[in-house]
Amino acid sequence: MRRLIPKLRRFLSIPRSLREVRFRPQPFVHSPQFLTLPLPLMLNQISGPVRGILRCPPELAIVLVHNDLKMPVTEKSLRLVGINNYVVLRPPTARRFLNTHKLWALVRWLRSGACPTEYVLYLDSRDVFVRNDPSIAVQLLHRFRCDLLFSSEQESYLYDCMPEVKAWTDGVADSMKEPRRYLNSGVFVGRRTFLQEVLETALEYATEDDLTHGQLVAAIRSGSLRARLPRFPFGCGSDQAILRVLHPRFFPRMQLDYGGRLAWRNLPKEDLP
Repeated sequence: MRRLIPKLRRFLSIPRSLREVRFRPQPFVHSPQFLTLPLPLMLNQISGPVRGILRCPPELAIVLVHNDLKMPVTEKSLRLVGINNYVVLRPPTARRFLNTHKLWALVRWLRSGACPTEYVLYLDSRDVFVRNDPSIAVQLLHRFRCDLLFSSEQESYLYDCMPEVKAWTDGVADSMKEPRRYLNSGVFVGRRTFLQEVLETALEYATEDDLTHGQLVAAIRSGSLRARLPRFPFGCGSDQAILRVLHPRFFPRMQLDYGGRLAWRNLPKEDLP
């Protein structure tokens, strides 16, 4: 029953969420409650209004990381709106998939010189819908006067392992008169060279014994994460947690879109991913 409650909460939030999405200009929608309904329906509702009319600007590379055998949600959405020139990075098949594999795949690609563009836009492969022109992401980067911009969410889980970082990011939000929201690594845009620097630093926190996503969620729910990972974020297996730790170090070149202009993401309260 406990596991059904978040799913039910997500389902009940869909009508209100769709109304918000329709009247907001964000280029991307990254909120998994929409996956509780049939995908064709959600693709039509969210990406359908821009079917076949969007393009990726020449200065931007759109990149996804996955090893799925079937085409995931984000690829379907990109193709539906008319964007076919995106990059898919495939980490080597491992005994278990870790979220930090994303860091490794992106760093290897950036180091290789295979990315020819000045800007890179990353999208999670399984739950991002394209809603508007991707060039808005680059415009937001210029508006924030930064070199790397992350989307945001209201969930603050894992900050109990880094309370000083939470206090800092809340302070930044307050100083900007923005809502208190937190870094989400599912959608971000940045200048290629600086993005490589940040991700290489993040990769230093990845270990061979990183927790899987399921193990991490179980440790959060049981309250055992601090005891299990005394050197947090080493070993946490969460690229998002690592990037949250690094946010103050790279600020102001690395910033957070507290206002949710880059990607719409609003989960029901107390809904763990």
